[in-house]
Amino acid sequence: FRHSIHKQSVHTPESGSAYSYQMYAIVHTTCQENAKILENLGYKTLVRETPITPEQLPEGSWYRNHVEAENCCGSAEFIKLHAYELEDHPIVVHWDMDVAILQPMDDLFDSMLYPIDSEKGQQARQRLEVQHPNEPLPDRIDAFFTRDLTSAQPWEKVQGVQGGFLVARPSKKDFQDYLTFIREANYTGGRCDTCGWGGLGYGGFQGAMAYQGVVAYYYDQVAKNRRNAVELNVCRWNQVVADVIWRGPNKMEHHMQCREYPKDGNFEANTQCEDCRVTPIELVKTVHYTACKKPWECTVPTPRVPRDKRQVYRLENLTNITTCGKLFSKWYALRHDFENKLKDLTGTEPAKREGSYEPDYFLGSCDGRGRYKAMSALPDGFDVSKMYGM
Repeated sequence: FRHSIHKQSVHTPESGSAYSYQMYAIVHTTCQENAKILENLGYKTLVRETPITPEQLPEGSWYRNHVEAENCCGSAEFIKLHAYELEDHPIVVHWDMDVAILQPMDDLFDSMLYPIDSEKGQQARQRLEVQHPNEPLPDRIDAFFTRDLTSAQPWEKVQGVQGGFLVARPSKKDFQDYLTFIREANYTGGRCDTCGWGGLGYGGFQGAMAYQGVVAYYYDQVAKNRRNAVELNVCRWNQVVADVIWRGPNKMEHHMQCREYPKDGNFEANTQCEDCRVTPIELVKTVHYTACKKPWECTVPTPRVPRDKRQVYRLENLTNITTCGKLFSKWYALRHDFENKLKDLTGTEPAKREGSYEPDYFLGSCDGRGRYKAMSALPDGFDVSKMYGM
């Protein structure tokens, strides 16, 4: 992950990027003993408590009684919100760890940092690949994110964000504003237009009670007067290679419609969304290994056989093995490049690359399905930052 960021930064001249970076890891107090491992990998560790716990919520509220059952992670996922506190930096990018950066992010950063009337700011904005290109951009951009269209339903007006990616302007005020509305626990159970946060439909979908729901509600409703967040093209940014077409098994009157709600309300014409499963790899900016499975799992994402046979059709179309395989190879190429540079610096021999399992995808680093060939251990006490000169 860190190596992919470095390859798309100013420290790799051929990338063309003008930006440096600093890695942070937000570590829960219960995992504090692992902080040193991350520090040796070049991260600054921020040991923090979860900013919201059920005990802080109104006693007897529906939300307090149910939030810990949210997938993923319940209230523990709110530890991600601490990223907003990094005000020493002009921009923070929050990622999950199962990610690779394939192209520089300069257009996002330039659009946030340069004024709308500056030449550089205007050029960057023109190059942005957004989900709704016909909508005007805000004069000041404070955040970028993608929606979790994979778990959306065509008839629902609200979609959550995809929780593994957020670009934001750090703000302790924003952080406190999040905590204020979460602690109010104004959340109605269920999945409907009057469910979820504020009774406005932000409920019932994946992660609605946790990070994916609160970030969507914050930028759509709490901070809506600023209108300063931009939704990026989900096939280019934070690409998860998952189906964005409704295939049932319920409400088959919406069959083959885009999962994203049509802003004009015309469901019959809502069939022209880009199929992220076959987006050319050269167009992808960042990849998030979810539907494809993790590269180190050494598993081609063949459809599972569900107990509910009505789900077979949907699962058969969930992702695309060829696209996933090409993105696996991108991850392994980054790993091998890291190993080669480590050998040049320390003499540490790379792991053998003779694995026979899908070698075009896993580049010799998988001996079989689920049989990952781990990297050689780093030399004792070696600080990975030395490799990068930072």
